[in-house]
Amino acid sequence: SQGSSQSCTGKMATFTCRVQFLDDTDPFSSTNFPEPTRPPTHTFNMYIPLIEQIGTVHTLLRAPHKIEDCALQISHNGTYLDLDSTLDEQREYLEGFEDSRKNSMILRTQLSVRVHACIEKLLNSSGRELRRALFSLKQIFQDDKDLVHEFVNSEGLTCLIKVGAEADQNYQNYILRALGQVMLYVDGMNGVINHNETIQWLYSLIS
Repeated sequence: SQGSSQSCTGKMATFTCRVQFLDDTDPFSSTNFPEPTRPPTHTFNMYIPLIEQIGTVHTLLRAPHKIEDCALQISHNGTYLDLDSTLDEQREYLEGFEDSRKNSMILRTQLSVRVHACIEKLLNSSGRELRRALFSLKQIFQDDKDLVHEFVNSEGLTCLIKVGAEADQNYQNYILRALGQVMLYVDGMNGVINHNETIQWLYSLIS
């Protein structure tokens, strides 16, 4: 069976489902299409922490990620699972998983690692490379709302404003586009409101 074989609501000891990976090792050139297109299945133990099982999934998929940077995301609701916990402790996130045979468990890069890579790129790029990175930022935030929360919590706004303060008008337009995307989410809006440097920078653009 390509779907998950066990009921999540019953007290089963295992959970069998399709597994895929998303190559987001470089957040600026990542894809939105999980691989492989014909996913293998994997059987998880419900009562062993996921951190002890993720290596097997990584090997099965021959994923390009560093194993220490990996996270597991549920395809149907976008939830990132806590690897230090068991699947049994996170049963509520599996609700609805079995409604479609296309649902899968997706191996991808942890949010904090991706945000750190974004910030590093913005701070260490210049010229065309910086422009391309800033241009991509809006799409990156659009594709993964959880990344916005992590970005705001990891001094991402400080990084953006530092780049903005030193940049010309073209760059500033890209930063405004990215900030606009951040502010579509409650976490992002609150982050911007509570970040004095961002408010001051926005004010400087209209004064």
